[in-house]
Parts: sequence; C-alpha cells; structure tokens
Amino acid sequence: MKRSLLFLLFPLMACAQDNAPGGATGSTDQTVAQEVKADDQRRELLSIHSDPRDEWQQPEKLLELMGDIDGIVIADLFAGDGYFTFKLIDAGARVIAIVNDVANYEAIMARRKSLGLGDDRLKVRAVPVGDPGLMPNEVDLGLIVHAFPGIKDKKGYLKLLRNGMRPPRALFMVEWQNRETPVGPPLAERMSPESIMDEFVGTGFTDLSARAKTMPYDVLFMMTDPMDEYMEGE
Repeated sequence: MKRSLLFLLFPLMACAQDNAPGGATGSTDQTVAQEVKADDQRRELLSIHSDPRDEWQQPEKLLELMGDIDGIVIADLFAGDGYFTFKLIDAGARVIAIVNDVANYEAIMARRKSLGLGDDRLKVRAVPVGDPGLMPNEVDLGLIVHAFPGIKDKKGYLKLLRNGMRPPRALFMVEWQNRETPVGPPLAERMSPESIMDEFVGTGFTDLSARAKTMPYDVLFMMTDPMDEYMEGE
C-alpha cells in the first residue's frame, strides 16, 4: 500500500472501533505502558507550542485521528494566526499555510523565521477568500477549521480544493457545534452537521463521517474519495 494512504487508515479504523462491541479485557502491562508513553509524548509534543486555546480546542484529539503524519504534506486552509499550522509541524508534517490577509501572513512568516523553518517544512501563501491556493496534486491532506460556513460558494471551493489534493484526497474539518457554547461565534454563524455534509454532495468527496463527541465544542468531519478504489489489489 502506498505510504500516502497509511495515515488515512488510522482514522477509518478508529471510526469502526467507536461502534465495535466490547472485546476481551485485561490488557497486558506492556500495552498499558505503551499507551501511557504515547499519551505523554503527545502532551510533550503539543506543549512545544502551547496556547490558551489548547484547553478547549484539544488539538491532540485531531492529531490522534490523523495518525502518522510524519512527512505528509498538509494544507492548513484558512490558517489564520497559524494555531494548527504549528501543531501539525510539531507532529512532523510538511505544511502549506493558506491565509487571506497580510497580517496573518507576516505573523506566520515571522514565527517561521524564529524557528528556523525552511520551505521544506512550511510554506505560507496569502490568497483571496475562496481560493484554496494550491497547485494541482500538491498536498496529501487538507484541514479546514472554523471557516466553512463563511465560504460563499462552498461546492465551487471544494471542487477547486480537490484539484490540489492527491488521492484519496483526505480532508479533515473542524466546525462549531450548532448550539450555544462558552466559546465561539453566535448561532447565526454556525451550520448543522447535516447542512455541512449536504454541501459535499456532487463534489467528489463521497466517504463522509462526522464525530460530535470527540471535541467539547466542535464537530470533527472526515472526507475522502471512495476508499475501495485505492484498496483493490492491496
């Protein structure tokens, strides 16, 4: 199997495990120790670029579902101030941060310089709103956080985005739950999970899933092309 698919198998298996019946209990001490070590490593990784948002955003939940992203090229679409950009870099990804204003571009570039990062780890692009800013087949994975409701032509954007993604065109999206929460925008600026998933109809993304309980105030969406196309003969 191609390495570009390996990171995707983790979230798909994780989704299946959510609904799996209870199995045998009594994990070995070694397994427990490995899990504790992995949790400690994730916390240490995230503390490198800690932020007050970490407490409620809980980015480690997203990174866990993404699986092994070491060396994977990820487009942080609507990167804003780079909050998730640097979380992804800490996890080993190669990131293209897409921003829509000069201030965010300059802020991320300044932080990139202070960390000594080159184009091999982080590229930053300022583009107009509605433009994914990617060249054809440039990235393995896309990430959209708290931006989808504000895209005017959602289907058009998603079709453009697909052109910049390599198969199986995995897209992760984090959007506010459609209810009042201690942080986040007013309800008028939110969408229901059903409305969001309806926007993907006819865009080419056909394997869709949503998790409403992974993060406290967000719904986590995962979209890809049909996976059976890429699994045949493996």
